[in-house]
Amino acid sequence: MEPPSLLTIFFTVISTADATTLTTQVATLPDFDEVVLYLIIILIGLIFSAFFSSSEVAFFSQENKIRFEDGDKNLDNTEMRVQSMLDHPRRLLATILIGNTFANIIVAVFAAVLAGKFIAHFGVSEWVVYLIEILVITFIIVVLTEITPKIFALNNPIQVSRRLSRLLKFFFIILKPFASVIAKTTHRFEKYMPAPPDQISSKDIKTIAEVGELQGTLRGEEREIIENVIDFGTTMVKEIMTSRVNITAISTEDGLEDVIKLIKEKSTSRFPLYENDLDNIVGIIHAKDLLPFVKKNNQNPDINWKLNARKPFFIPATKKIDDLLKDFQREKTHIAIVVDEYGGTEGLVTLDDVLEEIIGEIHDEYTESESLFTRRKNGDYIFDAKIDLDEVGDILGLELTTDEDEYETLGGLVYHLMERIPEEKEKVNFKNLELTVEKIENNRLKKVKVKVLDPEDDTTDEQAKDSD
Repeated sequence: MEPPSLLTIFFTVISTADATTLTTQVATLPDFDEVVLYLIIILIGLIFSAFFSSSEVAFFSQENKIRFEDGDKNLDNTEMRVQSMLDHPRRLLATILIGNTFANIIVAVFAAVLAGKFIAHFGVSEWVVYLIEILVITFIIVVLTEITPKIFALNNPIQVSRRLSRLLKFFFIILKPFASVIAKTTHRFEKYMPAPPDQISSKDIKTIAEVGELQGTLRGEEREIIENVIDFGTTMVKEIMTSRVNITAISTEDGLEDVIKLIKEKSTSRFPLYENDLDNIVGIIHAKDLLPFVKKNNQNPDINWKLNARKPFFIPATKKIDDLLKDFQREKTHIAIVVDEYGGTEGLVTLDDVLEEIIGEIHDEYTESESLFTRRKNGDYIFDAKIDLDEVGDILGLELTTDEDEYETLGGLVYHLMERIPEEKEKVNFKNLELTVEKIENNRLKKVKVKVLDPEDDTTDEQAKDSD
């Protein structure tokens, strides 16, 4: 036999190589049924991932927890199934997370296997294929199995939890060993973790209330009540009390006619009773307690006021008004005498004063509204010296007070700046204001004129004092 030529051997090798390559390509070509099976498994994984995601939101939403924590004994089988799982929240959460994680792993693994099949067949760079796979699978999992199911469950948590409860109960039972171990482990770890800080501060609540007012969901009065409630626990009695100089009291030496006349003038139902001076408060006189003494044939009987007075309730000026409200409830009284550090009378405070810190000013049909300021045509203001400095700031649109201030009223500010009893027409500057003493009675400041200065005309307090 004649040996084969070199050309014959070359073509034989080429033909064999082509046949081998073709056979390899055909062998690596993914079977259609195999591709369909992989896609079905991926789809089932996505469905279960969406199932567990929606279950997490539906079962642990606040509305659902409130609904089933009411303790209603007339629950149907579905509601009882939901309640039985909510009674073990750690185990339920662990079950949902195990199922969701397992479903996502199944999706990722089979998507990677399917991507490998296409890499082997088409010869595309594996980096390109895996990058596309990661982007597509991530998009599908986040949008279709996380966000969308959770939003749907959040809109109707009770109905969704009822519909998913039967299948979730199945996983709740079969995954009990794993879920219980995870729940106990996390519970042990919690003991060594620092306590979480407050989720929301009082400042955040005020901001939310202000935003609500701007958006129209809250009225201005509602926003003020919210802010007043937040500040309620930090307000002291001395900030809301009636000062000593404004107290209307009854002396043990007063006659019945004098007392009745005082009641008519002030339209007040309760008066402190003092002996000698206001530093010696011996009781509280109620107007209704005087009714038995009012007789036509005896207009001015001899009354021992001490025997008819009720026991006074004394408190310090630094007491917080939330504690005072509890004291009023415990002592069953509506009025308290405020004393200073030496035991002298500093003022008085009533239940109405406390409530006004929350809901604002309270007026009845006998109360005449008193204007504490007037504005002149030239823009100047005439303020009553007893007006609260915060109210002056609100009227003028300025910040006039700080937490360190020892004075509460406009008159107190003037005394603080001058450090002595002022005289009429004396002036003193404070921030961007010119304060002029308008009226003095018995060494007591009554009226103050306030002029808002231009920034370039403003002078400091020290400069005003030097000019005096």
